[in-house]
Amino acid sequence: MEVLRILEEKIAKLVQSKKQDLEFIEQLKQERIVLLEENTRLSGEVARLEETVLMSTKNSKELDEEREMAKMAVDELIHNIDSLLEKELQP
Repeated sequence: MEVLRILEEKIAKLVQSKKQDLEFIEQLKQERIVLLEENTRLSGEVARLEETVLMSTKNSKELDEEREMAKMAVDELIHNIDSLLEKELQP
């Protein structure tokens, strides 16, 4: 009879181990779902941030071009003023 009792205990332990394994697998499945959702959310955030960076780069280039055009206009104005002053100062 002792052998049967030991066998029953081992079977009970195996059944308990199987239940724990199934619970762990279910936990992993739930965690996977959460991680997939987070991955989707983060992918969207990355896409939005990339778009923001592209827009910032474009805006920066436009500002650089505007700054250069303004500098050229100021240089031309200074040159024209200098020319006018030279003409007025000539006898």
